[in-house]
Formats: sequence, structure tokens, C-alpha cells
Amino acid sequence: MANLELTESDGGRSYCPSPGDLVVVLLPETPSSGFRWHLDAVDSEVLAPAGDSFRPDRAGLGGGGTRQLRFTVVGPGRTNVRLGLRRGWEADGPASRRFEVAIQVAGD
Repeated sequence: MANLELTESDGGRSYCPSPGDLVVVLLPETPSSGFRWHLDAVDSEVLAPAGDSFRPDRAGLGGGGTRQLRFTVVGPGRTNVRLGLRRGWEADGPASRRFEVAIQVAGD
């Protein structure tokens, strides 16, 4: 089992993890602005969401940090992980920024 860590600079690329691997997406975020990264699309037959957390860059309120979204590779197939940076109360609104990667998991 391996960890595949992806950052904003990895967007638009394709990756081929193995079943049991953990895919970790690390994106900059400032929650006090009202904007957070939200999962827009993923095939849960290929990648199962395994957690979402925020790590501040420094102690104190109002600062930025890193949003960490984790996915466990659970089956073969292809899926795109699509994330949008938007205000929570505008869930259906357009994202101010987007992140997307393609994941291909080989079958047995």
C-alpha cells in the first residue's frame, strides 16, 4: 500500500495507483474567506472518500492552510476526481477555482 500525494500543480494529469493505495489531495485554502474545496465528482466504485481535514499554516484565526482530502483505491476502473473551491452556501454556484485529475486503476 502506497500514498499518492497530489497538489495543485498536479491538476490536469493522470495517475495509476493500485488497489489499497491512498490518494491524498492537498490544496491551499482560507476557510475564513468562506471558500472551501468541495468534492464535485468521483466514482466511489474506484475511489472511496476516506476523510477530509484542514491543517492551518500557523496558529491563530483567519489564516490560510491546506485542505487534505483522502481517497482509498477500492476497485478497478477510471474516474476523475473533480473539486471546486466555492462558498458552502453557494453549493450550486460556479467554483472560483477547480482541481481535477484522472485516476486509472488496472483490474486483476
